[in-house]
Amino acid sequence: MRRNRYAGILKAPTPGRGTPEVALVLVYDIEDDALRNRVAEICLDYGLERIQFSAFFGRLNRNRRQELALRLVREVSDSSARIRIFPICDQDLKEVWSLDQYRQDTERGRDRAAKPALKILSAEQ
Repeated sequence: MRRNRYAGILKAPTPGRGTPEVALVLVYDIEDDALRNRVAEICLDYGLERIQFSAFFGRLNRNRRQELALRLVREVSDSSARIRIFPICDQDLKEVWSLDQYRQDTERGRDRAAKPALKILSAEQ
């Protein structure tokens, strides 16, 4: 029987640890297309917003973070995958800068102004 050398990459924290609700960024590197799509759907199911092709952002309480981590562990099982969940405190979230710029020939570009939009995200978002 072949041992999974990727086992244990995503470790859920022990119950009771962590702050009640935090913003988080979840990023992943998954080779398998089907698995990558399933992981993205899981992130969307938890209300996370896609900010890059393999990155999601949102707010989850401690229980939901643990639930998400355990669901991802089950989904990935013995496949090759790297998943990281980075909590972001409110103070750091106040310092985030975001540059959203879209080509005019894309659907998003038609909906937004042609000039780049630089905004500073606040902890309330």
